[in-house]
Amino acid sequence: MPTHKQIKVEPPASTFKMGSSDTGDLKILYPGSPVNDGTLSDAITEVMFEDMNQAPVLNDGGHTFGTVNRDYQDSPNLEEVIVGGGGLPGSPYAPNIAVAATEPHNPRNIPAAGAEITQKRQGGGGAFLGDGLLSPNKTSEKIGKRKIGDLIFGKSTSE
Repeated sequence: MPTHKQIKVEPPASTFKMGSSDTGDLKILYPGSPVNDGTLSDAITEVMFEDMNQAPVLNDGGHTFGTVNRDYQDSPNLEEVIVGGGGLPGSPYAPNIAVAATEPHNPRNIPAAGAEITQKRQGGGGAFLGDGLLSPNKTSEKIGKRKIGDLIFGKSTSE
């Protein structure tokens, strides 16, 4: 059971002292605030978040990203990344580490043989819990199902 409650719009009640405001004074000073007049609460904020941000598809009306699938259904499959020479990556995780014999700064001249060595040296997979080399298309279904309150403060889990 989580022991930490994230502050959303309802801060804990406080009285004035050095470094703290007074909850009662804030209600008097800002009577029109939706938090102070009771029209906005933590529970209402959670429902708003679920409705607006956890929908399968988010559309910002063309502002920045357009339509974005929030359930990560279109996440990449790193097993489909084409690797090799001539400017292609050496693996889905790293550039080809080979250097061309002629014109070494021209990516088109990098030999395909470097891809095999790059893949052998793929590294440990990341600094955090879990398999950092796992393709996003394999992890996205679980991540897409996460909701507010699912996470445990101070823990990072794959479930």
